[in-house]
Order: sequence, then structure tokens, then C-alpha cells
Amino acid sequence: MLHNRNTVSAIAIGLLASSAHAQSSDGTTLTIDEAVAIALEAQPGTVSEAELDQFDGRPVVDIEIVNDVGEDVEFKIDIATGEILDQWTDDDPSDDPTGTDEDAEGALEAGAGTGTAHKAPHVERSIPLDWALAAATAAEAKCTELGFAVTVTVVDQRAQPRVTLMKEGAFPHTIETSSRKAITAASRREATSVIEAENAHEPTLGAVFNEIGLITLSGGIPILYEGEVIGGIGIAGSPGEDETGKEYDDICGEAGIAAISKLLN
Repeated sequence: MLHNRNTVSAIAIGLLASSAHAQSSDGTTLTIDEAVAIALEAQPGTVSEAELDQFDGRPVVDIEIVNDVGEDVEFKIDIATGEILDQWTDDDPSDDPTGTDEDAEGALEAGAGTGTAHKAPHVERSIPLDWALAAATAAEAKCTELGFAVTVTVVDQRAQPRVTLMKEGAFPHTIETSSRKAITAASRREATSVIEAENAHEPTLGAVFNEIGLITLSGGIPILYEGEVIGGIGIAGSPGEDETGKEYDDICGEAGIAAISKLLN
């Protein structure tokens, strides 16, 4: 059975700099915290999401803020200039949690007197430990079969570590590299090989990803259950590619996911 987590996604922001700077203190690209400060200056509220993205070919930080009337206000902040490239209020009801009519009535009654309807907690599904261990074991076995000593990391849907397996003889740096690949796949919800290919024309993106603990190297793959990301797997230590041009790290990661495919379908 999948592990369920009730999470409150809002990030409490207590103290911020008195003014938002267009660039970080060392004159390079913005950090996510600096971009958040710019958005909060334009729209006070509670930050519910902040992540790196692309917009019109430019690296940006996507930020979502819940204002004091409960509206979701979204921003795209250029990480090079600090410019707000886009800002809008998200009024698409398909993004909102769904429930029964009774749930809705109960929420309205709970909010009566305050003018606010309370939403139910958001429920996320996470990869169970035994699934994570099975996937990591199968991925490591595939790499061993190919002649590589690797490190395999599996994280949950919030990019928190579940399993790390390090083969005897694997290079020490593969621990961090495999972790970053798994984290990137779970956080960005796509394979790192896809990110690498899609952003080949953005040489600065790798440095930006590195600053926030992500990576653009292939070998990280999201793990999906019923179309929902429940984790990510990352492989490091099997350099090169096969005769079809497929990276060995990706081959091993796919073998790990294949090992638990019956559980995922």
C-alpha cells in the first residue's frame, strides 16, 4: 500500500529583507529566496510554491502566493534581471482540491463568520520503503551486470531520501551525484536526460541547478503511480552509452523501475 502524507504546502515567511534586489549579493543570478522576496513585495501573502522553470527561453522562478483573500497569485521572475515577466491570479477551478457536495457544504459552514472557506489538507502518495529498496536493488544489479560499480538513490515525492545503495568500488562522489539526480527527477517530475536535452541551448542552467541542489546530468528518472510522481531514482557511476546512444545510468534506472512495474500499474 502506498504511504499517504497529509502535507501543508504553504511555506511560512516570517522575515524578509526590507527591499528586494534584482540580483544576488555577488552580482550573479537570483537565488530562489531573492525571487520570492520580489514576488512578496508585489503581492504580500503566503508562499505555497517556488521552483525553477523556463519562460520564453529564459530561466525563471515560478512562484505561487496565496493572498489574504485566499486567491492564488502566480509570478514568473527572471533570474538574471529580477524582472517580473508574468503575473496572474489563478482562477482555474480544476487546480483546486475536489470533494463531495457535503464536504463543500461543511467547508462553507466552517468558514461562516470568518468569510473564509477552509480547504481540506492536500494528500500526497509516497513510494513505500520496500518498493524503493526493490527498485534500487534491481538498478544496482543491472549496473553490476554491465560491469559498473555505482551508487543508486531513491527519494520520495518530496525528494526526501528513502534508499541509498553504494556498490563496493564505486567512487565516493557518486553518493551526492546519484542523490541529486533522484531529487531532480522527483522535484522536476521528468527524467534528467530530458532536462539535459531540452536545455542544451541554456549553458547557464546547469550552474543555476547546481546552486539549488539539482543537476542536469542524465540518470535520474521519476517514479510514477497512476500518473502521479511518488518518487525518483538516480544512478551515478556508469559512464558512457550503449550502441543505441542510451546512457548506461538511464538503462540501470529503467531496470529498477521495471522491477516494480506491476506495483505501479
